[in-house]
Amino acid sequence: MPFLPVLPEEQASADVRKIYEYVTRRWGFLPNYFQALGHDAQLLQDQVNLYTNAMNEERGLPKIIKEQIATVVSGINMSSYCLPAHLEILGRMGMDKSLSRRLSIDYKSAPLDPKVMELLKFCEKLTTNPGDMRRADIEKLREFGWNDVAIFDAVLVISLYACANRFSAGLGLTPDFG
Repeated sequence: MPFLPVLPEEQASADVRKIYEYVTRRWGFLPNYFQALGHDAQLLQDQVNLYTNAMNEERGLPKIIKEQIATVVSGINMSSYCLPAHLEILGRMGMDKSLSRRLSIDYKSAPLDPKVMELLKFCEKLTTNPGDMRRADIEKLREFGWNDVAIFDAVLVISLYACANRFSAGLGLTPDFG
């Protein structure tokens, strides 16, 4: 049970229910993360827009790589809420369970393209040592073939899941998937 109450769909206002329905259609389920925001319709809408656009719009990175980033970041942060959700999403996207689990526990042991591996190393550094980030980190990604739009997407996803991991931990959110 979460530390603070979430707002289940059946107790939500008509406005919040409309947002919940949109999330369910777009994400395939209604995350407890968004139900925790349901007490403030504007904040909920803002977060839904931000996360949905960041994760589903393919500007610089394909959705599967964004989910891999979310999984690695959530694994590094040991997020008991976010990890099961992203493992489930990766499975729905067709990723083998053993590979997605390796990403969550020890991504460096996963058999990935070197280009993707370098991006995940960048993710780890930004997650664990944000004060150590340098222009050279971006340049290294460019050397591996990542363009600025892809790098921007990666930084956005890493940052969003730093927030989501802490938000869910601070509220004691229960995982959506077991």
